[in-house]
Amino acid sequence: MPAANYVLALAAFAVGTQTYVFTGLLSDLAADLGVSVATAGQLATAFAVTSAVAAPLVANALSGIERRRVLIISLLLIGSVNIGAALLPSFEALVAARVLLAICSSVIIPLAGAIAASLVEPDRQGRALGLVLSGLTLAFILGVPLGSVIGGLFGWRATFVFAGLVSLSVVPAIARWVPWSQAARRASIGSFGVLARPVVALGLVVSVVSFAASYPVFAFIGPLAETGAGLESGGIAALQAMAGFGSILGIVVGGRMADGRPFAQNTRRLFAGLVVSQAVFSLCFLAPQLGSLWIALPLGIAFFCSSAVLFALGPVVEKVLVQAEPSQSALTLAMNTSMIYAGQGLGAVLGGLTIATQGYGALGALGALMAAPALAVALIVGARPCKARPG
Repeated sequence: MPAANYVLALAAFAVGTQTYVFTGLLSDLAADLGVSVATAGQLATAFAVTSAVAAPLVANALSGIERRRVLIISLLLIGSVNIGAALLPSFEALVAARVLLAICSSVIIPLAGAIAASLVEPDRQGRALGLVLSGLTLAFILGVPLGSVIGGLFGWRATFVFAGLVSLSVVPAIARWVPWSQAARRASIGSFGVLARPVVALGLVVSVVSFAASYPVFAFIGPLAETGAGLESGGIAALQAMAGFGSILGIVVGGRMADGRPFAQNTRRLFAGLVVSQAVFSLCFLAPQLGSLWIALPLGIAFFCSSAVLFALGPVVEKVLVQAEPSQSALTLAMNTSMIYAGQGLGAVLGGLTIATQGYGALGALGALMAAPALAVALIVGARPCKARPG
């Protein structure tokens, strides 16, 4: 695998860290800014919704600029804005900063994936894309938990400073190791027709549903762990790390699945795992009399499994999108990013509503109910292709 692809994974690490770093300190952030936890969780919604809208538009607007330069400028911007966000005095100002960050960062992972896929042979693209996405797993294992620990020591504002410094530190590596990459062809109205291809449309639906089903829990990981298991910043960081270790397994398995088995077959298996892992979150709350330790252990297992399934879907979907039209891979991957963030935004909104009406224990059941119809559709749609090519 080219050295550049490992550096591109660091760009994904920076994006993943700055996207999720504050979630472990959500209760502290909410108390300091005078809003409810459910309202504070909508910082994730603002980021996700903006990213969903911005990703394809920004990717197309910047398509005439050399790709490495776009990556460097974007990382410099998100580093600077995150550091500035630590000084903001109000929740409304922080929402505005998250919107700006969403615009600046929306193009990084699609471009990193497009560059990485272009540097390897087609039969290795699933693993190359998985390597880039492994930067997000590293964010769950190292970046986000470390941010939670730093926030526990110095306050939630320090998490944004940490995220900014991480983004700025990746810039020299991009400049040194990532080769010059020809600017992408600007997408015309006709080029957007690739999004209507059945396999592309199905891949995008898989992304939005999987993240919508997972994000009610992921967006409220801090309050969920505090309320359900009595964990503090160190324990929350441990849960976040469990999600990170699960995502490593998911990336490795998903990359191999993408290069070795049909898309529909992979989707069926992974959505079945998503339904089960999400249901476990709510099962953890059925016997509170057992004590916080007996809740914390299955919570950690559930985070591990849910993250593994979610990240396994990443290279499975992205390889389909890249190979549908290689010349428009930046566009299709940007649309995938858009769908991922749309799913995150939807999941965070529904999660906030569920907390307000049913409590934290219902979040997992919500995720399972959202994933179950997608599993049913995958079973129906994928039946014929899998008979033709058994795994």
